[in-house]
Amino acid sequence: MKNSVKTRLTALSLALVMTVAWAAPAWAAEDTERQGTAWEDMEYVHYEDEAFLADTDALAAMAQSEDADEIMALYDKIYGEMVKAFTYNNIADLHYNMDVTDEYWSEEHLYSSSLCTEMDDAYATACNKVLAGPCGDAFREHVGEDAYEYFVDYVPATEREMELIDRQSALVDQYYEQLNKQDELTYKYKGQEWTSQMLNGTMGDSLYNRDYDGYWQVYDGLQKALNDLVGPTYIELVQIRKELAQIWEYDSYVDAAYKDVFCRDYTAEDAQMLCDAVKELSADYYSGLYYSDMWNASGEVSPVLDAEEQLAVLGQYAEKIDPVLAEAWQFMDKYDLCYLTDDPDSTDTGYTTTLLRYDCPFIYNRTYGNCYDIDDLSHEFGHFTDAYLNRPADPVNAQESYDLLEIHSTGLEALFTYYYDEIYDQGGDVAEFIVLDSILESILTGCIHDEFQRRVYAEDDITLDEVNTIYTDVCREYGMNVGEVDYGWQIVPHNFEDPLYYISYAVSALAALQIWDTAQVDFQKGVDMYMDVLRRGAYGDGYLTVLEQCGMKLFTEQGAVAEIWQPVVDYMQQLEDEWAGGVPAAA
Repeated sequence: MKNSVKTRLTALSLALVMTVAWAAPAWAAEDTERQGTAWEDMEYVHYEDEAFLADTDALAAMAQSEDADEIMALYDKIYGEMVKAFTYNNIADLHYNMDVTDEYWSEEHLYSSSLCTEMDDAYATACNKVLAGPCGDAFREHVGEDAYEYFVDYVPATEREMELIDRQSALVDQYYEQLNKQDELTYKYKGQEWTSQMLNGTMGDSLYNRDYDGYWQVYDGLQKALNDLVGPTYIELVQIRKELAQIWEYDSYVDAAYKDVFCRDYTAEDAQMLCDAVKELSADYYSGLYYSDMWNASGEVSPVLDAEEQLAVLGQYAEKIDPVLAEAWQFMDKYDLCYLTDDPDSTDTGYTTTLLRYDCPFIYNRTYGNCYDIDDLSHEFGHFTDAYLNRPADPVNAQESYDLLEIHSTGLEALFTYYYDEIYDQGGDVAEFIVLDSILESILTGCIHDEFQRRVYAEDDITLDEVNTIYTDVCREYGMNVGEVDYGWQIVPHNFEDPLYYISYAVSALAALQIWDTAQVDFQKGVDMYMDVLRRGAYGDGYLTVLEQCGMKLFTEQGAVAEIWQPVVDYMQQLEDEWAGGVPAAA
């Protein structure tokens, strides 16, 4: 195993839900008071690493020195520069996502990403040499166990490895650029050139009503056009990651991702057991609640909240749930650490990152002008609160559980539904149904996409047609009603940027639904359960251990998945029955 895997992959690929928090470095006091910085006051520098690389060369040259003080002082200087570079990289990423058409930020975020990879390699290589020298024991104590575990078996990156990582980053950007161009794609049907915007508008509604088969032919044609555009990008990404896994001496990329990228305390085999358990439940869902008209009734939910109103609602109900959430919201609001946008030139995603140099979490979220916005914002605010509350002493080298991070977000979504009748003047039950259905679907899609990815990466060589077939087959196994080919995988950015991440949504949703179910009986008890998980953070024990400590069911236990699943399905069915009873029958 090569410990180089963790930092290189997380630095590049976890833009969507990256929640690394920073406190003082390992050598400073750990109880420093948090001093925020406003977003507008945060500096971006086009970082040049010549001086940094000279320092890492000097540190490597000191490996046989017995002057521990000199070694530690130089390490501290190097660490501080790592924090700067990582911060600049995250700032560049934020600016790029705010406007993907901006050429300057497009170039800068690629440049800074590649630079951080190069700097990390030089940093870890030098530290590996110092550990083997006469000051190794003192150095280990100084840097801490997380850093030691990363450095001790570190193998310097090869030129080919660096090339692959840079190409991977460029391909991910290429995918987002292609995705943003999907409205330009066309499909010709009966002499009419169709676009996705036309199909999603009144023209599409008219076609659906007069020519049902034609509507779906146009839909499939547009999906196939997108598939032809993004498919080659995906195939190359798969090839790159499989080659990287070989360089890192793993049997498969799946093993590398499960162990070193996402730091899971369960295996891919355990995940397949979860998938098999979900398949026993999913067919009934896909033949029933999946087709609920409540999904299409989001327009009944009012008022529609603009960005300022969303933030105010978030703060109002965060305070009702727990003082810790209120404190985090006040910090976010004071320093303007949340960027909400509906700009079509922005990246269509939401994520929370932390700007290490400023010790500030930051939310980026694309809005849609409907009830999904509060749900998305509460999700990201769960990440924000975790990053605000749980500050590791060594963020550059700390390894976190993404399964736990997603409980912090999805669990807060679940708690917010308790107040939906207050938040919305009309349609609170519809909004609640949509959120619960989304959480339930996180279990389904988490399993589907994980199983899909594991099958794709198990193939020696794979074509785009084979990728489409694998996805379609997996969907059918879960009971989905799909056509001859289903292209749903291609609009999920994680499949391109963070393969094998999606199972984290499934396992976290299983925990979030337990929080929700507890809150249905005793809301404060549900809050206490959520806060118990949140306060434990994601930098210590793994997912299974933390859930056991918090008295929650584990998906590895016989029958646990069905026990978690059924209460929410019953409640959603009740919501649907009550809602349908108040709606006049269609003419």
